Amino acid sequence: MKGATQGATVTEPARQLPVVAEPDVLVVGGGPAGLAAACAAARAGASTLLVEAHGCLGGTLTLVTLGGFCGIHAVIDEQRLGRVVGGLCLELEDRLLACDALLPPRRHGRIVGVPYESASLKWVADDLAAAHGVQVLLHHAAVAVITDEQRVQAVIVESKGGRAAIRARVVVDCSGDADVAARAGAGFELGEAGQTQYGSTMFRLGGVDTLRAGALSRADIRDCLERAVADGHALPRTATGVHLNPLPGVVHLNVTKLGDPDGDPFNLVDPVALGDAEREGRRQVRLYEEVFRRYVPGFEQARVIDIGARVGVRETRLVHGDQVLTEAHVRAGIRPLDGIACSSWPLETHGRGRDTQWDFLPDGRCYGIPYGCLVVKGFDNLLVAGRNLSATHAAQASVRVAGPCMAMGEAAGTAAAASLSAGDDVRAVDVTALRATLQRHGAILDPEWAV
Repeated sequence: MKGATQGATVTEPARQLPVVAEPDVLVVGGGPAGLAAACAAARAGASTLLVEAHGCLGGTLTLVTLGGFCGIHAVIDEQRLGRVVGGLCLELEDRLLACDALLPPRRHGRIVGVPYESASLKWVADDLAAAHGVQVLLHHAAVAVITDEQRVQAVIVESKGGRAAIRARVVVDCSGDADVAARAGAGFELGEAGQTQYGSTMFRLGGVDTLRAGALSRADIRDCLERAVADGHALPRTATGVHLNPLPGVVHLNVTKLGDPDGDPFNLVDPVALGDAEREGRRQVRLYEEVFRRYVPGFEQARVIDIGARVGVRETRLVHGDQVLTEAHVRAGIRPLDGIACSSWPLETHGRGRDTQWDFLPDGRCYGIPYGCLVVKGFDNLLVAGRNLSATHAAQASVRVAGPCMAMGEAAGTAAAASLSAGDDVRAVDVTALRATLQRHGAILDPEWAV
């Protein structure tokens, strides 16, 4: 960092930290996976605490203002869709629908998203957590972990009130970046050989003629943006995700691509790079606002009305688990006996160039996520769920979206509660019984339509 003395350090004095909570289950991170994990653990009777570093729940769905749920539906054929994720995800959708904050699934060829209104989701997430008896601490960041051999003894959190400790019998890391697992000393990969998928800054435009804009295909919009590139506009990406919002005249855009001056993806667990990415994202939002107004039909009067409060992260740390979800597993559509969630989302790769690579599974195919992908290698009472699961770079490109993350979270929370009667050992969970419990609550593990 500029101005810092090379190698300089200070010694922080030792101090006694207050223990502010001792729940059965501690869930770190209130995004899609964490919200589902906490609700599932509390639903099973465990005293459950959910800690979130920011001021609302929802994670990528609210703070990044992601405009549509992905990975909830599979394409069966040209006419039909099939649900891949049920359970708590369906309950969340029903609550959004009840407050006019959800639209029907929207299909772009073989890409299916469910548009929702991100501001409404903030209070819907509060209501969902409260309905299941989850205790929530907002503005509490997990900053350190105390371990004893193979167990997490305490998670240290930082807030406006200072530092404090939370002792829990079982911990579920849903931080997205595997902050708890990494600080506990668990092994992980940073993408593939240190290269991760590119992040994006998400934003919303108001004043859009949604009838005209909604008639455009992704290919139509790409053609418009490529004309802008030909005219000299340095757009890093022309393959875009456009979600019509439940609010009239509002459209959500997923179109920026955040690279450093060398063109490499930012390392979004490096704090300096993360700040650089935030600024680069806002620069790109201004550029795309201008280009959409000039080149894309229906956007002539559009203006930016909202930018995500933080960068949208696709990939950082991938934890080493008892099992690893692989590209071969995804492509083959394997549904193992210990599968605790399903996904049919394509391998969606945001790499170099202006395009996005979509590698679709055959129609009607889905795959199961093994329980061992949530169990952190070397620890008895630590689970992960969400995009920081144990997976290869290619497989994570398929499983990281909202629907599967909620399904993984529901499974992790249910398993955490079940482990309490087995010595707080997450490996002692009866996975057959876990699957039965999940299915009883509406989870989809063996879709009838799947080939």
